[in-house]
Amino acid sequence: MDMQRQSHSDDDSGCALEEYTWVPPGLRPDQVRLYFSQIPDDKVPYVNSPGEQYRVRQLLHQLPPHDNEVRYCHSLTDEERKELRLFSTQRKRDALGRGNVRQLMSARPCDGCDDLISTGDIAVFATRLGPNASWHPACFACSVCRELLVDLIYFHRDGRMYCGRHHAETLKPRCSALR
Repeated sequence: MDMQRQSHSDDDSGCALEEYTWVPPGLRPDQVRLYFSQIPDDKVPYVNSPGEQYRVRQLLHQLPPHDNEVRYCHSLTDEERKELRLFSTQRKRDALGRGNVRQLMSARPCDGCDDLISTGDIAVFATRLGPNASWHPACFACSVCRELLVDLIYFHRDGRMYCGRHHAETLKPRCSALR
């Protein structure tokens, strides 16, 4: 994988964004490279890589479709369908967020590990947890499973950050057939 970290596009940007199946929005190519340099190699979503496979698995695991969409839940009564729609709508409104990535102009502590994120480094911000809440890219993880939050999608409750699966489980028990 080391060769992929050193690859360059034909233009002079220094980064071929087409190499990735997902990148944090709003970053210049050099910032994308800096962001991914702080993520373990096996989790970087290069096209046709173990990182891409990891991302797809995590999307399905962290954001189970049946937690949000009635169409994926068979055999529900009309009342259960109504309850799921309400649950999903309230959860998205009250707890859903997406981290945004910025290069720091001044050092600050990481909310995940308490180590310093240095000036010039990339940090992930989760404004629903506070205007200055920030993490190293490798520390932006679910407080239950400790997996990186796929595509920077997080849910929050009581000052903690969760993937969608574990956030839903803090609110309602999961059907044993779906664990």
